[in-house]
This record gives sequence, structure tokens and C-alpha cells, in this order.
Amino acid sequence: MTERQGAYTVVTRLFLTPKRRARLERLIRDQRVDLAELVSALVADRVDDLADLECAGPAGAIVVPTRLYLAPELRERVERIARAREIDLDILVSQVVGGYLDALPEAPPAPARDTSAELRRLRGELGRLRARRVAAGPAAPAWLAAYIAEIAAEIRRLEG
Repeated sequence: MTERQGAYTVVTRLFLTPKRRARLERLIRDQRVDLAELVSALVADRVDDLADLECAGPAGAIVVPTRLYLAPELRERVERIARAREIDLDILVSQVVGGYLDALPEAPPAPARDTSAELRRLRGELGRLRARRVAAGPAAPAWLAAYIAEIAAEIRRLEG
């Protein structure tokens, strides 16, 4: 532990399920927040609930290294709770973060991609290539037929 700007830096780990990790990544990306700042704020906000949390071990969990920035009195309080409950700080913090992540709403489904412009472009290119193949007649290069087939397949996939 080191002291940093009046707060102690505690190096710890989060044990998260893949679903919780995905939610955490989305939250950090969407809110553009630092992981350590987020975890520190969650622990500080929920310190009164720490004594009542159900804490399970990290079986099958993904390990995410992180830091906590805690004021001296908050650090002592969190450590006292962890000692009284006879659990590691890692597991206690993981439960706080996991509970918060579970309370978040599900991610909205990704909007359907508008492929109309892409389809118009591909159909135009396909028409030009077919005209080129007809104009070249039997002397058309082999790669042209393969390229036309690729574009036709891409159009079918986008329409699909």
C-alpha cells in the first residue's frame, strides 16, 4: 500500500464472471471512466453494506487486476470488515462490484445496420464487372469471374 493524494492505493483483484466482465467493460467504455476510480467509488458508496454481503470464492471467475483509492479511515473500515468476516479483500470488493454490475440494465441490442447504401454500391459494381466480362468475351481473365462470384455472394449475405 502506498499513500497517494491523501488516499491509500490498495492493489487488489476482481473475480468476475464473463457476463459481469462484459458489463464492466461496457460501463467503462460508455462512461469513459477509469477502472480504479469506478471500483473505489463503488466500495466507498457501499461500505455500510460490506458486512452483510454474501461472499463466494472465485471459482471459474476471470481475474481483473485493479487498484482501490481509499481514504485512511475508509481503508481501515474495509480491512476491519474483511478481517471480521475472515475473507480476502479481493473477494469482498468483487462482490461489491458484481452486485453493482448485476443491477445495471441489460445492454440494448445493437441497432440493425442499414445496408441499403452498401447494397446499391455492390450492385452497381457487379453490373460494371459483368459488363466488363461480356465485353472481354472469352478473353476475360479468370479472376474476374471469381470476383463477380464474391460480390454476388456478399449481396446475398446482406439481403439475407
